[in-house]
Amino acid sequence: MAEICGAMRAIELANCRNWKNRWLESDSTIVVMTFNSSVLVPWELSNRWRNCPRITRSMNFVVSHVYRKGNQCADGLANIGLTIDRFTI
Repeated sequence: MAEICGAMRAIELANCRNWKNRWLESDSTIVVMTFNSSVLVPWELSNRWRNCPRITRSMNFVVSHVYRKGNQCADGLANIGLTIDRFTI
């Protein structure tokens, strides 16, 4: 759930900043698969999720899977994120 929330937040932030070229990489195969099948999204997130495909249709948007060790920068940032107790960009 946390990884899907992170993907949704990234899409929302890109939309707010009017960024039209986005490539979302995730080490979660579930996150990648949700872009093809929204039934994988937990029901608690389904209302918020419905906006994401609509937003990404207006972008040059790609989502792909990357192994955790293949993206050491993202892995390091995720580990830092675990220690932060407030919203930070």
